[in-house]
Amino acid sequence: MQTEAHPLTDLSCEAVAALDCRCFPGEAFADTWWRKAASGEGASAWYVGNTEAVQAFCLFSRVLDEAELLRIAVAPEARRQGLARQLLQQAMHELSAAGVRHLFLEVRASNQAAQGLYTGLGWKPTGVRRDYYPQGTGREDALLFGLDLEGS
Repeated sequence: MQTEAHPLTDLSCEAVAALDCRCFPGEAFADTWWRKAASGEGASAWYVGNTEAVQAFCLFSRVLDEAELLRIAVAPEARRQGLARQLLQQAMHELSAAGVRHLFLEVRASNQAAQGLYTGLGWKPTGVRRDYYPQGTGREDALLFGLDLEGS
């Protein structure tokens, strides 16, 4: 499925935040991150859909020539259609064009689908944060990944 990804704007913040709440109940990002991304001040985000109904989004924080993937989500009914891959490819291209050279992310050790997506796009494992995420009554490791955009 090929659907165009759009940069986040003030008009799309509410719909993106609603999908964030839906995909991550009780763990949604603060509205300030969406506003930062819409204004381009320290963050960047893209979404698929329209300002009424967002199907997917990704959010990066940005500092100098580095960016960190903070969040990526696809609506349950739109999964397994390549939207996450498309969003990340576009984000990587646009971040590189904007002078970003190094990307970082962390992912739950149990999230095999996301790890497959990241490695399929060239991201490499760089480390582990032990017991980082709460999980039920215990904790779960965060796996760290990086991607060097120089030369891409």
